[in-house]
Amino acid sequence: MKVDRKVLRSISEFSLFKISLVAYLIFFILYIIIFAIAGLIGWAFLASTGMTFNDVVASFMPGFDIEQILSSMGMNLGGGLVSIIIFIVIGLVASVFAAALAALMTWIFNVVLRITGGVELRFTPEMKAASVEANLDKK
Repeated sequence: MKVDRKVLRSISEFSLFKISLVAYLIFFILYIIIFAIAGLIGWAFLASTGMTFNDVVASFMPGFDIEQILSSMGMNLGGGLVSIIIFIVIGLVASVFAAALAALMTWIFNVVLRITGGVELRFTPEMKAASVEANLDKK
């Protein structure tokens, strides 16, 4: 069987940036959905028992007050809409930076490809459906 050999000399950084950005955004959306469901289940459980999140944390680490620590850092978010918006904006910015990092790694990979002369890729020709059936009939 004849094998076609081609050499990969570079990868487009922008196309990889677009692909990785879409992938990171999909993962971020899934992350939001999963943690929203987990948060709602946890909130429903805590509400049914009459406990608060601070009570749960204090039972594991006595004297540890999350609200006091956040307010001392100037982050008195209160768990409301503002904190959700901040979480989403930080996640979107992190997705863009992660995609930019993937593009940077692609650029470094392209430099290595130029130094080494590229990567040899081997492609086998596609088999037609009729030839596949003929090969199966022979067996």
